[in-house]
Amino acid sequence: MISIIICSRNPEMDKRLDENIRQTIGAEYEIVLVDNSEGKYGICGAYNEGVRRSKGDILCFMHEDVIYHSEGWGRFVEEVMSNSQIGILGVAGSQTILNQVDWRIHEIVHNPTYLIQGNTSLEPNPVYYILHRGDYAKKALENGLMQVAIVDGFWMCMRREIFSFVHFDDKNFSEFHLYDSDICMQVNMRGMDVVITDRIIIEHKSIGSFSDSFKNGLMIFFRKWELHLPIMKGITLSAGDISQAQAQAKLKLENHVKLEKQKSEIRDLIDKEKKGISHREFTYEELKIMDNSAYVCRKGFIKDKDINAKDVKKMICDYWHLPFAEHKIKLLWKYFWYRVCLGIWR
Repeated sequence: MISIIICSRNPEMDKRLDENIRQTIGAEYEIVLVDNSEGKYGICGAYNEGVRRSKGDILCFMHEDVIYHSEGWGRFVEEVMSNSQIGILGVAGSQTILNQVDWRIHEIVHNPTYLIQGNTSLEPNPVYYILHRGDYAKKALENGLMQVAIVDGFWMCMRREIFSFVHFDDKNFSEFHLYDSDICMQVNMRGMDVVITDRIIIEHKSIGSFSDSFKNGLMIFFRKWELHLPIMKGITLSAGDISQAQAQAKLKLENHVKLEKQKSEIRDLIDKEKKGISHREFTYEELKIMDNSAYVCRKGFIKDKDINAKDVKKMICDYWHLPFAEHKIKLLWKYFWYRVCLGIWR
């Protein structure tokens, strides 16, 4: 049986997610919902509690903002987990763990992702859109698996038996970052494989944030594992390559953290505006951030072949009426290029 363990911000299971799992898993399962609506747990503490409550031989740890698009995915998980050499199965990850920068930031190698990644625009009336569709749409993996060094923890599966020698480190990682990197390192150190698959297509409806707490978790992670890094699976990098990646990624991380703080302030102002609470005016830089987010969202709609022309036109019109919109002509050119020149006319 598969035990699906979810750390939830709500005391009850989302009915749509419950139904989505029921319709797609195709295997015996249970849902272990760890109620974290009052902020009692960090993610590691919640998952350790879920392990204690669970009954299945296979444990699936997942975020609650996902949608399964593959039918019978549970049977494939059971098949993969029958191989005792495999320690962790995910759908997104990296072949490298460097010794100073997180794999989500460095760009020295391609990080394979086999998921549908969604995002929500930053504006008074936010819009959900598909940020990108993963590599599964480009080239199928041989036998459906690829060995990596690390997986993204929004969805990952393990056998119960490996928790006799690994655990979610709630002492070092008390918040919601780096828990996935740490558990992958534990599995790597045991000589077991970390793999990702293109056979299970999952839509993740949010993207990660790079906050100060993420930076703190990153420092803790590297102090804990510095003697064992870097790790590379199926790829070889020179010392020069690694040094270059680290220098670029450090600067990129600082920019991400700064932007995340600005976005948090913008969301707070938007929330106050909706509630009719007086607040300061948006700065010019904040308006530019909202405009860029709204523009990227509409560009995604234009390029998405699964969205018909009528809906795309509506989204463009909505953007046109935003008081801070400064990319109107550019957006029209994008529409002309993708929908007319390239012939996306659904």
